[in-house]
Amino acid sequence: MTPGLMLSLLLSQTPVPDIHYTAATVEEGEQRTLESYSFTEWEPSEMKEPLYVGVDEANLRQTASAEGAVVATLPLGAAVRVLEKGKERLKVGEYVNHWYSVEYVDAKGTADAADDVVSKGWLFGNTLTPFRFEEDFDGDGEKEVATVVMSGDFKIRVRVLEPNVKPPRRVSSVDVSPSGEGYLSVSGGRAEVKLVPAKKAGVVLLQVDSMPEACADFSTTYVSYTGQGKKKGVLGKAKVALGLVGLSDPPNSSKFKVSFHAGKKQATVVRTTVDDVDEETGKEQTTKEQTRYQLNDGVYSAVKPAGSSVAESKP
Repeated sequence: MTPGLMLSLLLSQTPVPDIHYTAATVEEGEQRTLESYSFTEWEPSEMKEPLYVGVDEANLRQTASAEGAVVATLPLGAAVRVLEKGKERLKVGEYVNHWYSVEYVDAKGTADAADDVVSKGWLFGNTLTPFRFEEDFDGDGEKEVATVVMSGDFKIRVRVLEPNVKPPRRVSSVDVSPSGEGYLSVSGGRAEVKLVPAKKAGVVLLQVDSMPEACADFSTTYVSYTGQGKKKGVLGKAKVALGLVGLSDPPNSSKFKVSFHAGKKQATVVRTTVDDVDEETGKEQTTKEQTRYQLNDGVYSAVKPAGSSVAESKP
């Protein structure tokens, strides 16, 4: 087996990271138990597979307590290594999770390891994420840092940090609703995230996929970050650029395919919908619909109304 083939095989077997945070739906006035929550849990890891701090100015604490002394304050996107997971699941504020003992290395902005400062302490699990992206999202010539976490109110929260703005007003965020809540009778859901480069879409986007591991609705949401006239050192705004929802509930389904046109900053969405099988003919009714969208100020709008549908029958 050639080295290239071995690498390709290893990459194909690498699990796609995701995050999830759910709890069973309860009646009004009913309290959830700690055991009713399901969330992503992390295990001790090597630094070659770090996690990241998904919030800005996170307090690294000396003990596994919200009252513990602060060892260091970590910026959004800081890389940490998990050393230990706390045994108990606890509720801190609006979140249910574990405390994690982590190690953080502050390189002081230099390549010389001699001046690195190593800090060890505890972070609550809701602040950790595998999703960190550093790109020039707003086209101002400076790279911003973006992270994705699950919020305490069961949303997928995208945060973007403007590097040359001082805290606390250097982060813009936008929430995305997870899919599958109604079908699965839960609050919350799961998310996978990947970067869409500017050479593909004409602008840097984050693609947030929420796909339950069951028959249900699913979604893909594109998030943009726009600045103020490409001014450096000015906080921009994270926005939902385009949201698409599909359905997988055989025999019914609704799927979509997105194609970007970078030069025109446009996107074409082809949606294929399959309805119930006709009892008389034994054939399913398939409808295809194509819509083109134009990007303006970080948001896609339909160029023309949807409606150019063509019905197709498949045996």
